[in-house]
Amino acid sequence: MTHDHDHGTLWQRIRDEFRYWGTRHWTFQEVGDHWDSVEHYDDINEETYSYFQRFVDGLRLSDLEPDSYVLDICSRSGIGTLYFHEHGKVGKAVCADVSEYLGSLCRRRLDEAGFTNYRWVKIEDYNFPFEDGEFDAILFLETIEHFSEPEKMVKELGRVTKKGGTMILSTPNVLWEPVHALAAITTLHHSEGPHRFIPVRRLKKMIADAGFTIEKYETTVLIPGGPHFLVKLGIWIEQHTRRWLMPLLGLRRVMICRKL
Repeated sequence: MTHDHDHGTLWQRIRDEFRYWGTRHWTFQEVGDHWDSVEHYDDINEETYSYFQRFVDGLRLSDLEPDSYVLDICSRSGIGTLYFHEHGKVGKAVCADVSEYLGSLCRRRLDEAGFTNYRWVKIEDYNFPFEDGEFDAILFLETIEHFSEPEKMVKELGRVTKKGGTMILSTPNVLWEPVHALAAITTLHHSEGPHRFIPVRRLKKMIADAGFTIEKYETTVLIPGGPHFLVKLGIWIEQHTRRWLMPLLGLRRVMICRKL
């Protein structure tokens, strides 16, 4: 199956994925340029079970207070903000991102849904335009891996989270890096663009150094997409191996973090 977001030759796609692996530093603008280039972002992700599951699992594991003031960092097309709002968890929001294109999708989605108590902000560096302790909660979903200095990112999120506030963080398991690259090369899915999946030990250290403690931690999603029966099988296996197989082989790390 191919999509109209396919671009370049097979060799160009292979070259791009290896370039992402080999690059040690990249800018916010480069990340924004990548996401600006992903056409039909929502249509592409609707085909993948694992995409929406990040919001489902984040809500399931967290205990956000009703009508929280939330920062959705790299909010993409606004699905996460709207999902948590529809479940009574978001009363006011800042949707921040590096991509003007995804920002337009986000604003349109929230406006059409009738949620107007938000503002969209473009972020361009690790110094966010927010006050210390401004937010009750942070949605930090599949984002940390897209910034070449993740320690700075998490530290800044710690600064803007109030004491006792919550950060819901999700990020891919490093073992899935080749799978993501292969999906991009074969055009089964869009490329992740500039990124580096983060080993869990490093991830836990930067969370602690930013003043958070991890209250809940699960690894979720075994079969990210495909025929319905295969996805259902993956869900069954996940439910029955949550404590021994999933921490090793699952696609997504989900951490519920509390600001100390």
